[in-house]
Amino acid sequence: MPKKVLIITNVPAPYRVDFFYYLQTQIPQYEFHILYSSVSDRIGRQWHTDQDKIIQSHFLKSRVFTIHNRYDDKQIIFPYGVAKILAQLQPDVVVGSEYNPTILQAVHWCKKNKIPYISWSDGTRYSERNINTLQKLFRKYVVKRAKAFIGSSTRTVENQQYLGASPDKCFLSLLTVDIQQYLLRREADEPNHYNLLYVGSLIGRKGLDLLLDSLALTDERISLTIVGEGGEKEGLTQQMERLGLQDRVIFKGFLEGEALKKSYENADVFVLPTREDCFGLVILEAMCASMPVIVSEYADGAVDLVTDGENGYIVDPNNSEEMAKAIDTIFEQTEQLNAMRQASYKRAQGFAFEHVAEGFIAAIDSVWNG
Repeated sequence: MPKKVLIITNVPAPYRVDFFYYLQTQIPQYEFHILYSSVSDRIGRQWHTDQDKIIQSHFLKSRVFTIHNRYDDKQIIFPYGVAKILAQLQPDVVVGSEYNPTILQAVHWCKKNKIPYISWSDGTRYSERNINTLQKLFRKYVVKRAKAFIGSSTRTVENQQYLGASPDKCFLSLLTVDIQQYLLRREADEPNHYNLLYVGSLIGRKGLDLLLDSLALTDERISLTIVGEGGEKEGLTQQMERLGLQDRVIFKGFLEGEALKKSYENADVFVLPTREDCFGLVILEAMCASMPVIVSEYADGAVDLVTDGENGYIVDPNNSEEMAKAIDTIFEQTEQLNAMRQASYKRAQGFAFEHVAEGFIAAIDSVWNG
């Protein structure tokens, strides 16, 4: 009989569901069950998840509280009945995401019942630079009791070791999407329309205001397409008009599926000017579509996705001149732009589920075999 592995996470985000479905259908040595803290985090994300892929999944009853911040809103999920459902499922191994109230209860249950617990995180030293004393205590409690650690990026593994995890117990399983949905190999050619593309929420944390300041300093032939919705749209529109960019910026709203893939196909260069992101999955989606990328150094997944000068540039979005120079440079050198397209496409292949699952499974193997 395969050993039962219970993965605990917050909500059924599509990219997580796709990965879990891969584990459930392609890794026969373990029986994977998924426990979600909530059906939704109620943050207003326009996610549409393939319901056929939500198998062997369980949902806790919970209350969700929102904390409003300057650049983004945070949700805290308080679940009910964690110990009860763990007792019903009787897992052989538990893998828990982050350090929230659900996880604290799960870790306590695992310790009491002598079930190995694996701590899984996306957090980095930068993303967690402002956590409070209580949050630090949560992390200390979890790290002390975990038998292994899974990090979603190189920066996450560094943070786990900073928190006290032994390096020999840390495993890298890069955050990813189903790359098959986005793969598009583009032949070498001239830039289509000197078009930059941004995909994501229109919130302060994403740094679109910084991008508009930089765009105003670039070649006037370069335009920007913005795909997404959010509370900052009105302010960004006013900024666009103030900078005289009305003819160079297009707001497309929220897109998904074929419409989103078409946006990647029609653009030349992808840009993510974020003030903070633990990873930045849209970078990977763009790379799958053979796009060079200009990425903020505050997207902590950038070091795993981008080699500066090879498939894009990593920049400080707070430095308007630096970001503007990167944008101009990438369009000025057509031969290099085409080389970057090929480099992005090739690098994206390493994020296929069969590759990123290796570290995930190695972590489980380590605690079970140990």
